[in-house]
Amino acid sequence: MRRLTILVLAIALMVGWGVAYQRLSQMGSELFRTPRALALYLRGQYGLAARAYRQGQRGHVWGDYNNDQSGFWALRAGDLPLAQRRATTTLMLVPAAVEPRVTLGEIELEREQFRQALAHLGEILARQPDHVDALLLSAVASARAGDHARAIDAINRALRHNTAGTRDTLLSRFMEVAGDLAAEPPGQRPLCLLAHLHRYLRVFDEASGLVAMTYARQAIAAGDRPADAYLTIGIVHDKRGEYVAALGAMQRAIAIEPRHAEAYRWAAVEAGRLHDPALEYRMIRAAFVAAPTDPFYLAPVERVVMTWFGDARTMAALMQEAIDRDPGFAGAHERLARAAEALGDRERASAHKRLATELRQSRNGR
Repeated sequence: MRRLTILVLAIALMVGWGVAYQRLSQMGSELFRTPRALALYLRGQYGLAARAYRQGQRGHVWGDYNNDQSGFWALRAGDLPLAQRRATTTLMLVPAAVEPRVTLGEIELEREQFRQALAHLGEILARQPDHVDALLLSAVASARAGDHARAIDAINRALRHNTAGTRDTLLSRFMEVAGDLAAEPPGQRPLCLLAHLHRYLRVFDEASGLVAMTYARQAIAAGDRPADAYLTIGIVHDKRGEYVAALGAMQRAIAIEPRHAEAYRWAAVEAGRLHDPALEYRMIRAAFVAAPTDPFYLAPVERVVMTWFGDARTMAALMQEAIDRDPGFAGAHERLARAAEALGDRERASAHKRLATELRQSRNGR
């Protein structure tokens, strides 16, 4: 009997270790740096875990101003006054500097001055609309300020660049706001925003993808930005290698919102994974038509339409439409020049090359 008991305990321990190993193996190294925070995170106490992660980063500020001109390392260490002095000093010397302005935005976020944070981050995004750290911090600030739609848009725009940002403080900020919003009464939770917050957390912990999908399904049932909810579901399916399901989710998003450029782009991605070049062509073309003045879609539409299909005529038409909407769109002029050259129209190609060069030199063109 005693041997049977020992055997049962041994098997239980092995099973338990296997489950724990599988769970921990899904997580990035960033989550293991503060054991107490990790324990809180694994218990689902996201807000407390986030604050414990930040506390683990705090301490002595190593390095002087010469090694921290943006003030980020002082901010990370918890010395907000020093971080502000360093960032402000740099901006006095170089008013157009970006990273110190990001630091000022994050300082205001730490102080819970969300409107001020958005003002700093908005200055950066007015000049660099795809600055990922500024977008992600602005998403957190918007979520805190109650502007859930703006937060979702910022997350979608940031994550399309396939990066979680460069500041290691971002993880705890997303974790904290996800925990705090999930603690709201059931009828008041911003379900689609929670889906997007967990989509971000999935970068560091694959299990968060399933949480994102759960919130997304609840958002769809509640009518809370269902197209963006389907986008999240589709992306999580993609990350799990479930490409048919991912494409189906994107198609549902498109059916709800026929001008959802990201849903079209992801549908093109899934079509490529499923070896359906004709569908990939249609979807990436539709993505560009849905957002013809967004520089992000230039490279993928040129790669598929021009490089793979050799459809210079369609490429020229798409770029001309973009230029008609925004004559200062340097990237569209460059690609129209290449399409015109492929069509043998050297005069048109030369004219658009010249315009693109002038726009680039003026530093106002994209």
